[in-house]
Amino acid sequence: MDHVDYHALTDLVARLGRCLDDKRFGEMRTVFTEDASVGTASGVARGIDAIVEKAGRVRPDGVFTQSFITNPLIEVDGDTATITANLLAVFVGRPEGGGRLFGERYDLTAARTPQGWRISRVESVPLWEAPLTEIASLHPDTAQANTAATAAGR
Repeated sequence: MDHVDYHALTDLVARLGRCLDDKRFGEMRTVFTEDASVGTASGVARGIDAIVEKAGRVRPDGVFTQSFITNPLIEVDGDTATITANLLAVFVGRPEGGGRLFGERYDLTAARTPQGWRISRVESVPLWEAPLTEIASLHPDTAQANTAATAAGR
């Protein structure tokens, strides 16, 4: 694999996390193929429209997330790439006022398209999860929700 493919594929994985965390779900069309599939603990989505809908459902307004997709191991075979990576994700400002921290292993497949590399498949393997009961968000989108939850005794 040349350095151009390596850079493009690591950038693709980073953009996946950023689109999710920034709730720029429409931009996921620049990350996924039209017929991509995503399988996670919250279910399977097939096709870009279903993936965008799932992302918005799992990461609704008022929930701040931060995803760390790390240690990508990439293999390229022609116009197909396989990528394994670790995911550490934090969700803050959930309706109950707390948060959660979890770790997963990502198995991704990417396809070289006329527009560049795009993810065609994501399979996640949940490894662990921890509730975060005492957490304060500094992010303006969730700070107000956390203040209300604290005042309500949660």
